[in-house]
Amino acid sequence: MQFDHIVIATSDPVNAAHRLSDNTGLTALEGGVHDSLGTYNYIVPLGRGYLELVGVHDDVLANRNPFGQLVLSALARNSESFAGWAVEVTFDQLTATAHRLATKIRRLTRRGVGIDYAGMETSTTSPGLPFLLTRYPGVPHPGHLDVDHDVSLLGDISLQIAESAAQLDHWIDGIGCDSALDIEVRSHGSGQGINRVCIGTSTGPIVLTAAHPIGGATT
Repeated sequence: MQFDHIVIATSDPVNAAHRLSDNTGLTALEGGVHDSLGTYNYIVPLGRGYLELVGVHDDVLANRNPFGQLVLSALARNSESFAGWAVEVTFDQLTATAHRLATKIRRLTRRGVGIDYAGMETSTTSPGLPFLLTRYPGVPHPGHLDVDHDVSLLGDISLQIAESAAQLDHWIDGIGCDSALDIEVRSHGSGQGINRVCIGTSTGPIVLTAAHPIGGATT
């Protein structure tokens, strides 16, 4: 089980991409429109996972699927908001979790990139708990795309979530993984959602917070 990416919902992904670059030195690449989901994205490759800036171009379509609902729920809180995060698991683990939750495995595709996912309904109500995905074989991971950042990344990332350690442990244990999560996740135990994301660079960490998920605040 490994960290995959963080979803940042934004009412204007193009503007957010420019401000993220100005604030942090991280460069976002245009991703594209998700097939039939009402959403579109920009990708910020981090080597070890990525940030996904997601906007909505069709509210009706977005409200008909779990991913769109995840993004709309985050945008209802703020025009820019941490919507959730994902871990990559095996298809057997994904299937077992979907069965345990009595939910469907769903598919998300965009320009030949595809994932199967489950658990997003839980992440919508408790965004500090990750949803699960498996990736199509033979397709480059978005986190490994070529990009010219203005900072040198060290390959480490950590999260602080509002959910308690017991909630996170119960959710992770239910996946049935033999291996521990490959990034540090600190639990604050004071509510729901992602409080803080730290990305290591050679000049010090980039810190994104719930109040400023695109950066730009003194931390």
